[in-house]
Parts: sequence; structure tokens; C-alpha cells
Amino acid sequence: MKLRWSRRATFDLERIADFIAADKPRAALDFVATVRARVAHLAEFPLLGRAGIRADTRELIVHRNYLVTYRLRADEVQVLQVWHVARDRSRGR
Repeated sequence: MKLRWSRRATFDLERIADFIAADKPRAALDFVATVRARVAHLAEFPLLGRAGIRADTRELIVHRNYLVTYRLRADEVQVLQVWHVARDRSRGR
């Protein structure tokens, strides 16, 4: 399957990396690499995550404090958002 990051998910990942980089630039690079590597597994194993809070979504824990929301469409995995686990996800997409 193809893997497509939405603009929102890309922005979320950049924003989180910028926040981490303010104190630990190397940790920010490692974080982004880890998230991207774990999400890349979805291209081969799209059901790797659990059912999401919205009916047509799934969630993949990509770090102990972060998860990715995604959905499956035909031949594509669409990465929708990157979330901190403490965030109120009911207000998102």
C-alpha cells in the first residue's frame, strides 16, 4: 500500500519536533526518525494499529507519549494526525 501523510500530520510532527529541539536537538531528530520508521510499517501492515475513536480511523502508538491516527483508503494508508496521548482527541478530526 502507498503511505500518504496529510498536511496536518506533517505539521503536527514538525511542531512536536520543534518543541523537543528547543532543549534537545538530537532527541528531536531521533523522535522524527522513530515516528517515520514506525509509520512506514503501515504500508506493509495496515492493520497494525488499533481501532480509533472515530469509526473509520485506526491508531498506532509510535512513541510512549505519542500516537498517530490514520485511515485506510483503497490502496493507501492516510496518516491524519500525530497526537500526544494526554491531548483531548475528541476535539480533533
